[in-house]
Amino acid sequence: MNKDTVIKHYEHTLEWVQSLTEVTEKEWRSAIADGKWSIAEIIAHFVPWDEFILQDRLKKFWNNKALPQAPDVHEMNQQSAERARKEERSETIGRFIAVRTELLQEMKKIETSRWTTPFLIGQTELTLLSYFQGLIKHDLHHMEQIKKYSLQKDDRASRSFFLK
Repeated sequence: MNKDTVIKHYEHTLEWVQSLTEVTEKEWRSAIADGKWSIAEIIAHFVPWDEFILQDRLKKFWNNKALPQAPDVHEMNQQSAERARKEERSETIGRFIAVRTELLQEMKKIETSRWTTPFLIGQTELTLLSYFQGLIKHDLHHMEQIKKYSLQKDDRASRSFFLK
């Protein structure tokens, strides 16, 4: 993995989230599985994390101090899920696209050589590449969940069509 593959992944997520305007409102709002979030909640939870990465990671990255620990994961995810339940799909997708586009622009500005420069988050030493590798894994996990859910929906629809 290198800077270009990270950038390509982030560009792909913009297109992919934009494509979610195609799912039905019911699919957008329904839990993807028992005890899981809806597509709306999944997409919304990326936004505060992207903002955090942009403001508290990338913009403070080069001051040679250990970067702050992340905020409370459960609390941040809970707040974003609640917001997703109240707002229109276009607003959730719009917020995702706005902040991820800004994050992408900042990432593109970083010289290639700096992507392998070690830095600290608390006591943990990372590089930008290893850091974004973890974030990409997280993105892909959720993208896979949504794809599986959407395919199940398609299967059910086609099965019920054949049963008529």
